[in-house]
Amino acid sequence: MPKVVREEERMQKLTITIKPFLLKELKRIAEQERRSLSSVVNSFLEEILIEKKRKRAGMKVLELVEKSNYTSEEVSKALKELKKMREECERW
Repeated sequence: MPKVVREEERMQKLTITIKPFLLKELKRIAEQERRSLSSVVNSFLEEILIEKKRKRAGMKVLELVEKSNYTSEEVSKALKELKKMREECERW
């Protein structure tokens, strides 16, 4: 039975303008890893987006800590929550 792919999971085409040295490097990486150029670009974009989410979550925790009178125990709990959020992002 074929796998049903939801609309938001389907790959979409994107046309971009890219600097020649970046394209050359992406092609080199794709060839070296024996992957398609699209696969390499998708992986890089996912990594960047996940990292941005992590930074935003970290900044949010820091803002909360700075604006409050949290005890060290509460800060520790918040950091554990941040770690949990990062793990969830990695599963994305």
